[in-house]
Amino acid sequence: MKKQIVILSAVAGLAVGATIALAGSEPGTGIVLSKHDMNLQTGNGAIADSKGRVCAFCHTPHHKLDAADLDYNPLWSHDISTGTYIAYGEKSTSFDATIGADPLSGPSRLCMSCHDGVIAVDQHYGISGTATGSHLQGDDFGQVGVGLGKDLSNDHPIGFMIEDAILNDGTASDGGITAFGNALNAVLVTSNPRFQSKNMTDLGYKLASNQSLFTCASCHEVHNKDNNEEAFLYDKQAGSAFCLMCHNK
Repeated sequence: MKKQIVILSAVAGLAVGATIALAGSEPGTGIVLSKHDMNLQTGNGAIADSKGRVCAFCHTPHHKLDAADLDYNPLWSHDISTGTYIAYGEKSTSFDATIGADPLSGPSRLCMSCHDGVIAVDQHYGISGTATGSHLQGDDFGQVGVGLGKDLSNDHPIGFMIEDAILNDGTASDGGITAFGNALNAVLVTSNPRFQSKNMTDLGYKLASNQSLFTCASCHEVHNKDNNEEAFLYDKQAGSAFCLMCHNK
């Protein structure tokens, strides 16, 4: 009996250890238990998946949704945000690139499937979601409605070519401000091992033209695997290390 108790205690210890290992609230520990585990949004009125699935809130192995304006569709199961979005203002003196006709090209439109402040974050597999509370609808610090009202003009620009921004940087149009490194092979300055041998163009979504499009995924790792900070950011916010990955200030 004593031996059995010892064994059971060891198993219990492993279970606790496994829980800690899967603590997705920590950067880089996976999607389960992270802020993108929609089963944990029940406090915001969300309905947990009936089978306890996590990936299902975004992906499906069969019967994916199709949309004419999507150029990137990784077996998507969540309602897709449609319509035209207002892009970041191109009048900024520190912005030397051109945002394309659709600022949400690449994976960004999929991000807006939850962050538009309209579509319920727990909607999936054709099941109507219920999580559309103020925390999810607001466009303020601590709230997730980034594209509220289809307006991205007060957010970091997306939808531009990284190569374009680098080549146009430091010109008279911005008073000689060096926002980016001045070479296409400028190596990222980062504490994230994934990017220590990469350059800025490696942050982009690769188009058929082989150009690098800056998208939401250029800053955020949605699966909480390769990020180095909360909010799924690739590097630390302390000392603005994350900003300095690209911006040479």
